[in-house]
Amino acid sequence: MSKKTRKFLEKKLEKELEIAKEKAVHGQHKIIIVLDHLKGGFNIGKILRSCEIYSIYEVHIVGTKFFDVTIAKGALKRVKTFFFNEIEESIERINELGYTPLTLDSKAETFLNKCDLPQKSAFIFGHEEFGPLKDMPGIKRLKIKQYGLTESLNVSIAASIVMYEYTNQHASE
Repeated sequence: MSKKTRKFLEKKLEKELEIAKEKAVHGQHKIIIVLDHLKGGFNIGKILRSCEIYSIYEVHIVGTKFFDVTIAKGALKRVKTFFFNEIEESIERINELGYTPLTLDSKAETFLNKCDLPQKSAFIFGHEEFGPLKDMPGIKRLKIKQYGLTESLNVSIAASIVMYEYTNQHASE
């Protein structure tokens, strides 16, 4: 990415964050999506779009200061989003709000679609290269049923599947 393009996208992000201060609201579904140190490319924007579509409660972006907001198609202006430097800050807010922290792990024993998700669920999606939150106690691990040989899905696809399953279970509540 050229310096000129980066500068343009940084200004666009700042502008959308300014609008978000007044317009972004908590969604109707009591699910928090935590994006822990994701790369600032396409995934954050794609996940924000899904968060807006599924009307999730809020998003936590941890350790990422810049991402291409264009991919979000304006969702950042409508979804309540918090930025944290470290995952522990996000976990603290999750606990204060009474949410259950969950993550996806291909080695987990329980399938996402075979468990009753808590009414207040907080799904943590970690950096693609660092894997699940191995050292954090108290986080329930689930897996998405897969049939091929590939061990994992793209994080934006996995997040969308989680939001779909959550709203499938809780939409009428």
